[in-house]
Amino acid sequence: MADPALPETYNKLPDPLKPTLAKSHQEYVKGWKGRSFVDYVNDLDSGGHLAVIRDVYTRCTKEPKLWPFIQVIIGPWTYPAGHNISQGFNFLCDKPDELLKALRGSSFFCEDDPTTTVHGPRDCFREVITGGAGLHVCVVRPASRQEHKHDIHIDKFQTVCKRKTDGSCDYQYGNTNFVNHMKDVVPWFLTDVAPKKIEEAAKAVGKAAGEALRDYGERESKGRGPKW
Repeated sequence: MADPALPETYNKLPDPLKPTLAKSHQEYVKGWKGRSFVDYVNDLDSGGHLAVIRDVYTRCTKEPKLWPFIQVIIGPWTYPAGHNISQGFNFLCDKPDELLKALRGSSFFCEDDPTTTVHGPRDCFREVITGGAGLHVCVVRPASRQEHKHDIHIDKFQTVCKRKTDGSCDYQYGNTNFVNHMKDVVPWFLTDVAPKKIEEAAKAVGKAAGEALRDYGERESKGRGPKW
């Protein structure tokens, strides 16, 4: 029976989604103690996040093995909050290596080129589509799993691609989807991602220079420095 305290949006959700929201609420109250499940769901609904979660779940049904790996939903965002590029959420998963195996074995996904990803230390997989929106699943690599969370989102204009025999993506550039995706992504990359990467690179160069100068100073003090 539907709970009258919960929004109709929740009551109409697919049944497999509801236990995931219950677990997500348990994680949520660790940071917001005393917040009831009803309040939690109503907050999600009023922010448009319940619809986002439903949309991601719906796309996951294409590959039935995928959704069970999503244990806890964290920090969902809408298209407006995602620079009108994507909508989705971060998630917790206690078997990420098995998730990777499932994605690599799925004919519905292909694996992104790791040298072009803008999703940090994650291995990403694209839903194989011929146009329109598409699912993008990003699993954090082992060395970074303490600092980062897994990510699943729907790109409004997914890059059209085919799955190669080795499971990697064969990107198709001659289509309107790619053009529209670039129109969305490039401004965000230039204003948000690129400055951060430049700052990180500058810090790395500064650190390396500092270490080189310190090493030179130590060698000079011991009479072992180069003579110019």
